[in-house]
Amino acid sequence: MIKKAYADTPSGQMHYYYGGPQEKPPILFLHQNVSSAKAFEPTLQMLVDQYHCIALDLPGFGGSFDPPSFDSISALTGYTMDFIDALGFEKFHLCGSHTGAGMSAEISSLHPDRVLSCIMIGALLFSEEQTTQFKAEFGGSAAPSFDTNYVKETWDYVYDIGGKLDLGNMHEEFTGALRNWRVRDMIFRCVWDYPVRNFLPKIECPTLLMCAPDDVLYPGHQNTAATMPQAKAIEVKGMDMEPNLDPKGVSQGIKDFLFENNLE
Repeated sequence: MIKKAYADTPSGQMHYYYGGPQEKPPILFLHQNVSSAKAFEPTLQMLVDQYHCIALDLPGFGGSFDPPSFDSISALTGYTMDFIDALGFEKFHLCGSHTGAGMSAEISSLHPDRVLSCIMIGALLFSEEQTTQFKAEFGGSAAPSFDTNYVKETWDYVYDIGGKLDLGNMHEEFTGALRNWRVRDMIFRCVWDYPVRNFLPKIECPTLLMCAPDDVLYPGHQNTAATMPQAKAIEVKGMDMEPNLDPKGVSQGIKDFLFENNLE
């Protein structure tokens, strides 16, 4: 059973989903921009019979508090470490998607003595040319307006990144995106300058890279795999929404990876 709870942190309450044997170090799931922790729920359902899983809503998403303005993704990693410390976890695994993948890399580089493994879905390592392209295409989010144009813009955005593959998931992601427009905008304005390439060489733990070939961030996955030959790299399905559209592939990838590294 997947349950919900809140953790009190110095900055505010953070909402999360959890399940599985709590005597084990948890796998902490960090969602991508646009989504929320709920995106991991289908994957968690396939893991909690064996693993302690926690998926948190980052500040500004889902049921978590709304943060003040920020201009660096590192602000989100700070909030995440506050969450981890509030729950008292000394050792943990990380599994991040897109923005969450970059955050997983940063936390792993900063806390090598605490992170047992690092799993990145849609890693964020890009060339200068690729970064320029992403900045131009993903530069912000539509703000609420009385003419409701932002509703159509948000719907079209979610549809194009994978919502079109499943109507139920489309609805969940769309309604979540309406809630998180403010923080989503802040993330889009700084995520492409996130210095992920500085974090990767400092990751000491076993690393798994996953991505769907039709994910918009697949080039970042390929670049990361080339930079980290020691990491295991696999392909899954689901466009930009692998955890909720291919939970079988993602969960099996995690199980195999943890088994191979004696981390079960």
